Amino acid sequence: APASLRVIAASDVPSVRDVQPPTCTSMLRRAASRGFDASTLPRAAAQATLLQASRGFAAAASEPKDLSAAWASLAAYDSKAAGAFLNGEAAKAKAELGAAGYALAREYVVDHGKSLNFDGTVEVDSFDAANLWLREADGRAILAFRGSDTQKNLANVRSTETCSMYGHRLQAAVAEGEFAPLVALMSAGDFSGCRVLAVTGHSLGGGCASMLAVLMNDKSDPLGFGEAPIN
Repeated sequence: APASLRVIAASDVPSVRDVQPPTCTSMLRRAASRGFDASTLPRAAAQATLLQASRGFAAAASEPKDLSAAWASLAAYDSKAAGAFLNGEAAKAKAELGAAGYALAREYVVDHGKSLNFDGTVEVDSFDAANLWLREADGRAILAFRGSDTQKNLANVRSTETCSMYGHRLQAAVAEGEFAPLVALMSAGDFSGCRVLAVTGHSLGGGCASMLAVLMNDKSDPLGFGEAPIN
């Protein structure tokens, strides 16, 4: 990440809070203790680790009382595959973000063709997406990855194969099939107007967000986004 940009992670549970590095989430601590072997991050993101981390951080006096990252995670479910109910909730979440001073700065979308929807009843167009929200007043930004909304997404999340990417061991199907195509659309210039970047997402999106937080805070700069970041 660029040296002027501080990257933090936000969990994808209802009590979501942004927390300060280096204790972003228990997943980051686990990755660090294994030499940043992040192979379990995508699966862990949708499991109880985040809930435990969120509860632990909730008592921190310095914790910002800001649910905008949770709204951004929900707002990402604006796809046809997500269904009418989630689409409606996504629209409400976008309104909440607007009321908090955020505007949609960039959309990253990857077309994966056709797939069955989340409950396996209807064939839909399958798109992975991430949305970058920016509050110009203070330079705070939120990058939210969409969670699983198709059977293709679910198959990738459930895969147990690993691969070597970005100098780390990662869960192959998510890293290669979900994360990498979206990150390939991003560049350091996309975040030039950001002072703080919170990365977030629900379910599969939480896994992608966790990987991005690790990689953007990796001093070897595996994404090629710039020099080592602050913190």
